[in-house]
Amino acid sequence: MSSLFSYIVLGSTRGLIYGILALGLVLTYKGTRVLNLAQPFFGLLGAFVCWWLTAEAGFMPFAAGSRPRMFVALVVTLAVVGAQAVGLERFLFRTLRRAPRLVTLVATLAIGQAVLGLVVVLFVRGQGQAEKLRVIPLLVHGVVQLGHVNLTGGDLQILALVPLVGIELALFFRLSRFGVAIRAAAENADSARLLGISVDKVATFSWVLGLMLAALAGILLASEQGTLALSTLSTGFLVRALAAALIGGLTSLPGALVGGLVVGISEATISGTFRGTVGAADAVFFVAVVAMLIFRPQGIFGQREDTEDKVAFVPPVRELPARLAKSVYAVAVSRVTIATLIAFALVVSLVTGSATNSTLTLVCVGAIVGVSLTVLMGYAGQISLGHWALVGVGAFAATDLHGRLGVPFLLTVPLVVVIGMVVSLLIGLPALRIKGLYLAVVTLTFSYAAEFFVFRSDVVGGGQTGRVMPIPSFGPFDLDSPSNRPLFVVALGVLLLSIWVARNLLTSRTGRTFAALRENEKAAATLGVSLTKARLMAFAVSGGMAALGGVVFALHVKTVNATDFPTETSLVLVLMVMIGGLGRLSGSWLGAFAVFGVPLLFKFDNAWIIPVATGLLSVAVIVRTQGGLAGLVQRGRHAVVETLVDLDQSGEVAPAHLSSGHEPDRDRDRAAPRPRRDTRMGGVAERRRVVSAANPE
Repeated sequence: MSSLFSYIVLGSTRGLIYGILALGLVLTYKGTRVLNLAQPFFGLLGAFVCWWLTAEAGFMPFAAGSRPRMFVALVVTLAVVGAQAVGLERFLFRTLRRAPRLVTLVATLAIGQAVLGLVVVLFVRGQGQAEKLRVIPLLVHGVVQLGHVNLTGGDLQILALVPLVGIELALFFRLSRFGVAIRAAAENADSARLLGISVDKVATFSWVLGLMLAALAGILLASEQGTLALSTLSTGFLVRALAAALIGGLTSLPGALVGGLVVGISEATISGTFRGTVGAADAVFFVAVVAMLIFRPQGIFGQREDTEDKVAFVPPVRELPARLAKSVYAVAVSRVTIATLIAFALVVSLVTGSATNSTLTLVCVGAIVGVSLTVLMGYAGQISLGHWALVGVGAFAATDLHGRLGVPFLLTVPLVVVIGMVVSLLIGLPALRIKGLYLAVVTLTFSYAAEFFVFRSDVVGGGQTGRVMPIPSFGPFDLDSPSNRPLFVVALGVLLLSIWVARNLLTSRTGRTFAALRENEKAAATLGVSLTKARLMAFAVSGGMAALGGVVFALHVKTVNATDFPTETSLVLVLMVMIGGLGRLSGSWLGAFAVFGVPLLFKFDNAWIIPVATGLLSVAVIVRTQGGLAGLVQRGRHAVVETLVDLDQSGEVAPAHLSSGHEPDRDRDRAAPRPRRDTRMGGVAERRRVVSAANPE
């Protein structure tokens, strides 16, 4: 009984932190319908700014570390974060107000990466700064003994401030005129406009208050822990805040605090009961989130919401006009470009050393995962924030089959693909009832549970030591060569195979089914498209490709460990395919080269470059350069093909058809009558063609 009481008391303090972070999530979502996955990173930024104001800033009044200075620093920090929220809402998310919710979700991922890089730039640049001990002073001092539990000043500060903030917010939304206006705008924005309520003001206020609560959570947590580091508020706290918000209800403010208490007490109880099991609480949270979303998606206190029918992330890259696409030059330019790139990669591998080949292998692994994400997100419109965990599934399956069980390598590879498909199908099963934002939360919690529970278990991941991958050798083609050249050739071959499979899938009946599912689910179902089959097929194909990339990754690292598969990498992969160009297969390797290849090849040792560049490039792609790097390449291809076609028609170059030995009959082509359009009954034939294209079944 005393242990249970201790778990409840200790879990309540941590649960209130989860609750206030979830409260900021709910506020932003309730006022703008944006699920802000950057929430913990703004908490991290607020904690670092507050520490700098209390310990380093020379212009601050009062002595460093004193209680009055801490109070002033707290107020200034909240004002700084609030100003950032105003800028984000006005200049970014206001322009995305009519975009699908999944687009704004990815935008928050990009902002989170940029904020993380900003923290590193400002506070953790060199080794000296990284090793510096940072302590945020307490506003409440003393120790209170409650049974067998000693509550420190940090615990007392949380127990005093968080309920006070919750009560003040409840009174504000219930009694003040602006609070009532916010509730009205959250319920129905169009009706609120007719009543004279400014939706822009409501959105700005929701962002400001949501991010200020995140900053407060970061400050309270750092004060309670006694130290401040980059891991203070990370993806783990995002997962717990999301679990708290979903349990309480994503539209319920009191539910966020209640959900935080449930998560905090459950975590303390599970961790205390199963002390020898690493990550047991994370696995339970994953199961709880899936169960809650399936059986009661509105949470305990929330209200049921309708999900969006349109799930396309970005408009597709514009294809070539018909007159250019049908020309022989369009195919020739594509084939010459692909052959040139492959030859260039092989030449670079031959003339460089092992370090460059190692980097190129990692780029190929990222590109393979990018192809799998393109199939799932770009083709079928189903989001995944846990795809790097599927790479881990493939890597550990390869080490267990080939290393522990002695299965031949050539048999191990197809078995790993099957295992990846099965695991991905199990993740995709909730997608039959969970869609959109909620599906993103499920995949995120899966990745976190896999990282801290599945991959660290002795059965799958070999505990702390990991698994060793025996490197096969096929005669003179030794994959364990010190030059890393044979392994890069294999990785490049696997990448080309994945692209070939995905391209054939796109042009098949299944690919057309994916497109119908992506554009409008209800319309696709009305036309007879099997949504269940399409979703599961998309997850299965994508998971098999990701697991295949895991085999290449295991061959590269040789010893596979759970630390190789952080959840943060899954988030970066989503931004990678957005930068490369979601919906285009070329975007997978373009994005992988930009995000992973360029920093490693050019030896950018600064840890802030990748998150800042990834975040800013992703925002630019979402807002301005739709189509990403693949869109830029497509525009260049368009210019080249158009120039060649125009030169051909003017007679300045030899026509391409002469190479095939056929003589054109230009007079016959010119005299051929144009097909007559069927205009009877509004164009019945035309309508049948459209319906048959949308309904491949």
